[in-house]
Amino acid sequence: MNRRTAIKGILGVAGLGYASMIGVKYFIKFANQERGKLNAHSTLIAELTEVIIPSTTSPGAKEALVHEYIIKYMEECSSMKEYNNFVNGLKDLQEDCENNYNHNFEKCTAVEKIEVIENLDNNHGTISILTKISNKLQGRSFFDILKSLTIEGYCTSEIGATKLLAYQLIPG
Repeated sequence: MNRRTAIKGILGVAGLGYASMIGVKYFIKFANQERGKLNAHSTLIAELTEVIIPSTTSPGAKEALVHEYIIKYMEECSSMKEYNNFVNGLKDLQEDCENNYNHNFEKCTAVEKIEVIENLDNNHGTISILTKISNKLQGRSFFDILKSLTIEGYCTSEIGATKLLAYQLIPG
């Protein structure tokens, strides 16, 4: 084998590896630049969580500061697919409220808020093989993310753990 050809091949592979590494670093840097938008939607997320877990005899999700948990989780832990799905879902929700009720979600009445959440839940779909494939390719839907993080955030908050999920040493 020709020594020059072998050296050119090794340098070519090394160059491609270096170029791909720079591309990955650029993609990660570019992907992280999109984050940081959810603090502007803090009141909207708080209202959404309050509709999912309202205040009754026990405190609701807004009192447990679940919206802060959701924002922190989405900003720091979620994938870009899920983050974009969540931000786009918030925008779509506000557009739907503007079109249907002529004001944003925060100014809707309690009945309108429940109706909006029920529409999201009905459009959520059922668990099937097609839903699983769609979730794998596109990430979880907005409502799926919102609902699961609301429940998770409430149950792990101090208020939720002490008031709602109070441990009883002797059952019943």
